[in-house]
Formats: sequence, C-alpha cells, structure tokens
Amino acid sequence: MALIVALGAGASVYALMKGDGDNRAGGDPTTSPTADAPTTPGQVTEGPTQPPTTPEETPTDGAIPVKYLGTWTASIDNATGHNTRELTIQQGEVGDTVLSLTADGPAGSGTYHCVFRAELSGAPSAGGPLRIGASEVTVGEPAASCSPGEATELTVLPDGRLRRVNTSNGDELTYTKQG
Repeated sequence: MALIVALGAGASVYALMKGDGDNRAGGDPTTSPTADAPTTPGQVTEGPTQPPTTPEETPTDGAIPVKYLGTWTASIDNATGHNTRELTIQQGEVGDTVLSLTADGPAGSGTYHCVFRAELSGAPSAGGPLRIGASEVTVGEPAASCSPGEATELTVLPDGRLRRVNTSNGDELTYTKQG
C-alpha cells in the first residue's frame, strides 16, 4: 500500500511541479423528479425536483458554490524535499479568473516559487465538479521551474477536503481548507 501511495505521489509531484497538478470530482450524482401516486382524487404529493441546497452550496454573486470558496493548502514530500501548494478560489462567472495557485519548494541547489491563475471554464451543475480551464504562470522564480497547467476539475469531498484532478491525465492532489 505504501509503495502505491509513494508511486502515485511521485507522479503527481512531477506534474504538480510543472503546474499540472489537478483534482477532479467523481461521478455527478443525478436526481430525478419524484411524485407519489394520488391517494385521493386531486391530491398529488411531489418530491423535490432538485436536491435541497444548503448555504455552502448556494452561489452568491457568481456561479461558484460557497463551499469551494476560500484558501486551500496541500503539501508534497518527495526526493527533492517538502513542496507546498496554496490554492485560492474566489467567486466569479464563466470566463472570470477564479483560481490562484502558489507552488513553492526545493529545486536543484535553490528553491522555486510559482504562481498560477486560471478561469472558470463552465458553470457547475448541481452537485457536480467545478471545471477550471488551463492555468497560466503569473510569477515564475526561476522561470524554467514553472510551466502552465492543463484544465482541472475541483470537487469538495464528503470529509470537507478539496480534490483537484487534471482532466487530461488523471493526476490529482487533495487540499485542506484554511480558516
């Protein structure tokens, strides 16, 4: 088991150090309208047409559900040392820059510091993942250590953590919400 985790972490680190680390949501839950058969003529009991929403699922002033908003952190330990990630999601509409990612860690005889940003690529469906477009590098020190990332999907897991998955290769990293 430890070997599988180590191998998966190693592959993710390579992708994440290049700005490719991402997290995806699992399958989208689906719900369908329900209606009970009338018990007396004219009486119809209808179930909800969509799952009830809670405050953390209801977007305010934008398309992103509140539960995604805020700052999330993760770290990766590999042969080069301890690498940190700080991901911030802000409210916005499709096409707006909503994601900022800061990646720091050891590189060769020094360190790297990369900052990326990315746009919301599609409105999230009820209970579905948050789809983020390819990222661009806004800060790269040294520049050779930072490469734009591919499109990703974000999902808030049942335990409250955030999973980011690269949609092209499946690499993923799980983040913990701060504050």
